[in-house]
Amino acid sequence: MAEALRGLQPTDLWQLFEQIASIPHGSNNEEALAGHLSRIAEGAGLTVKQDDAGNVCIAAPATPGCERAPVVVLQGHLDMVCEKNTAVAFDFSQEAIRLVRDGDWLKADGTSLGADNGIGVAAALAIALSQDMVHGPLEVLLTVNEETGLIGALELSPDLVSGHIMLNLDSERTGSICIGCAGGGGVTTHVPLNLHDTPGGTEGLELKLTGLRGGHSGLDIIENRGNAVKLMTRTVFALHACDATLADFHSGDKLNAIPREGCAHLVLPAEQLARTQAIIGHQLNLFRTEFPHEPTLQITTTRISPPRQVVSTGSFRRALNMLMAFPNGVLAMSREMQGLVETSNNLSSAHMQGGVLVVHNTPRSSRAEALQATVDQILAVADLAGGTNELEEPYPGWQPNPRSKILHIVEDTFAEVFGKRPQRVATHAGLECGAIAGKCAGMDMVSFGPDIVNAHSPDEAVSISSVQTFWQLLAGILQKVAEGAYQEAS
Repeated sequence: MAEALRGLQPTDLWQLFEQIASIPHGSNNEEALAGHLSRIAEGAGLTVKQDDAGNVCIAAPATPGCERAPVVVLQGHLDMVCEKNTAVAFDFSQEAIRLVRDGDWLKADGTSLGADNGIGVAAALAIALSQDMVHGPLEVLLTVNEETGLIGALELSPDLVSGHIMLNLDSERTGSICIGCAGGGGVTTHVPLNLHDTPGGTEGLELKLTGLRGGHSGLDIIENRGNAVKLMTRTVFALHACDATLADFHSGDKLNAIPREGCAHLVLPAEQLARTQAIIGHQLNLFRTEFPHEPTLQITTTRISPPRQVVSTGSFRRALNMLMAFPNGVLAMSREMQGLVETSNNLSSAHMQGGVLVVHNTPRSSRAEALQATVDQILAVADLAGGTNELEEPYPGWQPNPRSKILHIVEDTFAEVFGKRPQRVATHAGLECGAIAGKCAGMDMVSFGPDIVNAHSPDEAVSISSVQTFWQLLAGILQKVAEGAYQEAS
């Protein structure tokens, strides 16, 4: 076992997580991991099925004597968000995640960790393989492409699973049980840019913004973290006073991550260089005041050879005005649950590709009408800039069911194990529960998991001690259901 995992309990879970971390499994690249886990299951005599979307279901028989218990579906997703710091050399399509232990936290070396949702996947399979756990019939449902819009869950074949009780193992806070989530969608905008030859007597300048925290565009949006696309846009917008023109712009990588870094290439008159540096310094001071929780934010400049072509003044203004006008961050708070974000938008990326600026927005809301209003606002702004739009299929939210039988069993088990009752919560992140409920009618479900912080960023970390408590809770719930608690619940 890797040194970072040596001695950790439960051993079976951590051994599986090590294997998961060793196999590249970014979104749209889960085939190798799905195959590996399927071979492990088949080698243990378990039944494995796969649907056309690539989702995998592993069926495990009940502990002897518990065969009459209802089937419980343990659900997680195979893919991870692949994020790294710019200075880190790492190929997510080829390399194993480098695990680092820091006290009670397990991290990765300069990249995202994949605890979201590798810990949940490892726990589900470890339970199914265990000879010691007491449980009824189990189905381990492992979906694909969750991080790119719940694609696997939306394309799930309803006959892949037979159970009607589901434990989603993709939440990220110990001590709470999630019973609802936001829905979401995505809008990709293409804005054509007019280019012309770079005028003579000009200088080239590369502008880089680094050091933002980034994070999960649903879970972390409430913290008002800096958005690199927005801050780069504001900086370039301010430099228009120096007669700067744009030659290139790149910021943001993953659609469900708050963008952390950005780069722009500018062309400006040589006599404006000193003024440019002063404006950039002023912008940096403004941002540090506005975002005091972003202590490593930096804006640096490097002289470069002037690019051959630049964006025309009209296109430059239209593109920047559009980026300035797109909504970003928290747009509304829930009226029903204090402290819960209702509606938000993440301006997740903006990249010049030839003569086109390609921008992606990721709106979320627990209210379908508010989600549609946010999408309409994005479309309206794009239309003013002369852009065309591609809309992703929206994924549904998951409406809380306080009368859920499995919820009450989970809460009772939690109280017995830890001496206190958990908090019921909903999340602004997207969970697959809503999409799966749409495919499998009558599914009774809850979501819980260990403590994971800074998901979707290179600072992602999972609390080792919370994984132990998560495991205890999961084992206790399954034993209660196996012993008849679900049939007895009113």
